[in-house]
Amino acid sequence: MYRLEFVVLPLMLCLGLVSCATSYTLFDGLTLEGWRADGAASWRVTEGAMVGYGEGDGFLVHDGSYGDFRLSAEFLVDADTNSGIFVRCKDASRIHPDTCYELNIWDDHPQQEARTGAIVFRAMPPLAQVETVGRWSSMEVTARGGQLLVRVNGLTTAILYDADPTPGFIALQRWGTGEVRFRRVRLEPL
Repeated sequence: MYRLEFVVLPLMLCLGLVSCATSYTLFDGLTLEGWRADGAASWRVTEGAMVGYGEGDGFLVHDGSYGDFRLSAEFLVDADTNSGIFVRCKDASRIHPDTCYELNIWDDHPQQEARTGAIVFRAMPPLAQVETVGRWSSMEVTARGGQLLVRVNGLTTAILYDADPTPGFIALQRWGTGEVRFRRVRLEPL
């Protein structure tokens, strides 16, 4: 005769492990494996973070293509650095808010309606104003069908209801001067 808790508890643990396995890391904290540089910005791995720096502008592009997903990342950005996370990009020869959804990271953007947390050209101004310069912050985007929902440091900053659901690649941006760092980049297919 088996006691119920000896059967149910292991089953619950097993099911929990199965659901956790669907989320995976896009950055291992050690190398840029699975990513490629595009443009003149330089990229390196330092202290467990991907660092965009140098004199030029550019992107770090991930190899995969994603449609419905939840993507989370932590970032640390200098005040004068224009950065962002681009999702569902379709044209590798032109990474731009016209061909991707740009989740902006730039508190001091000269057009404040496009500041950190906005979806550039599509969901501006952000629903919440979040200060991120000089400290580690988090960004999460949930892309499901035609809806994109963006959160910065746990606050909802943008919702877009008519997004193109076609899968595309992900790119991290470094533009202007200064540095941007990304770490703990995780993706969960939905």
